[in-house]
Amino acid sequence: MISLLIGAVLGTVVGALCRWLDIPSPAPPSPVGALLVVAMTAGFVLAGQLSS
Repeated sequence: MISLLIGAVLGTVVGALCRWLDIPSPAPPSPVGALLVVAMTAGFVLAGQLSS
C-alpha cells in the first residue's frame, strides 16, 4: 500500500515539475493514452495483490 502512495506522489511531482519547467510531459497526450496508463497501473497493482 505504501508503494502505491509513493508512486502517486512521485507521479504528481514529476507532472508538476514538467508543467513548471516547460518540459514535455512523459505521459500520453490523449485521454485514451492516459486511460491505458491507468489500466496498466491498476492491473499491475491488482496482480501484485493477488499473488501475495
